[in-house]
Amino acid sequence: MQSLIQGMNDIDMNSISLSTNLLDQVQKFMSKKNEKLSEELSEKYGVPSEEVAGVVESFLEDTYGAAKRLAEVFAGKKEMILLFIGKKDCDICRRCEPILESFLENHTELELAKLNYSQPEGLLYHMIHDQDRGKLPLIAFLFQGKIMAVFTGECHCQTVYEKCYSDILAECSQNIYPH
Repeated sequence: MQSLIQGMNDIDMNSISLSTNLLDQVQKFMSKKNEKLSEELSEKYGVPSEEVAGVVESFLEDTYGAAKRLAEVFAGKKEMILLFIGKKDCDICRRCEPILESFLENHTELELAKLNYSQPEGLLYHMIHDQDRGKLPLIAFLFQGKIMAVFTGECHCQTVYEKCYSDILAECSQNIYPH
């Protein structure tokens, strides 16, 4: 399924593998940020990284805490979530909204989680996408604590999201049977 979805959206797909655990991805992001900031502060002030650990952890909690807590809420949900992270002043984000609304009209079982990138919870974008550069909006399918698909940048036609969703459902139904 991953190659199929990447074929539909080769440039815009995140590099994470499908079915990545959301909380593992968040933890990986936070650890990477912690290590990088600790190294930078340690080098800048000429002190061991252990001495700046508390400051770094406090900064990361203040900055990413709301997004981390929201990821925990999403991970605990049983139903599939369609996550949209964009900005009000983003033309591409605005172009995507009617396409997603149309898609959601046919899939009332999906829960829409619409986040503003400019708000603290919107930093979930970086935790999921985890790239140096990115494009808005981020559209992700989350299911039972797993990131099933991620699209960033220019919106696609409804057919792409339909195909992705049906592939996710097919994969999930295969996984309910023991092998």
